Amino acid sequence: MGSRDMKNRILHRASSLIHFAPLMLLSGCKLELLDPKGSIGMAEKQLIATSTWAMLIVVIPVIALTLLFAWRYRSGNAGADYRPKWAHSTAIEVVIWTIPSLIILFLAVLTWKTTHELDPYKPLASEVKPINVEVVALDWKWLFIYPDLGIATVNQIAFPVGTPVNFTSSRPTR
Repeated sequence: MGSRDMKNRILHRASSLIHFAPLMLLSGCKLELLDPKGSIGMAEKQLIATSTWAMLIVVIPVIALTLLFAWRYRSGNAGADYRPKWAHSTAIEVVIWTIPSLIILFLAVLTWKTTHELDPYKPLASEVKPINVEVVALDWKWLFIYPDLGIATVNQIAFPVGTPVNFTSSRPTR
């Protein structure tokens, strides 16, 4: 076996590892964004999903048409029509501008409506009395003060499931 064959084999193995590198990098991801625990998180997840699907209405046809045009009008295709004088099509212009504009309008209205419904200062509807927590940012740690309960914790926060929490921030006195 020559040094050239050995070099080619090593390069082939290295290139196959490079193809799997992104999968290895993503293997530790838990995608917490897509696993919300509360009503606000669920509404935000729904907004992200709806926005993604609305944008894919434009993205998927653009990718498909790009591949189609590249295939149809390649230099080796003798059957493709060559029309150097063609310059304008009103129907194409209407489609190209109307569909994305409607999607942008839809996304703007959806985002405006949803973000105002999910106002962070609006109290959550619950039959359970909310827990008040004062949050103080210190050097390299967080201080959580529960004024109603008369306790404080450092770097850990705990409250019962299904209980709303009102966070307020405080500045440490020096």
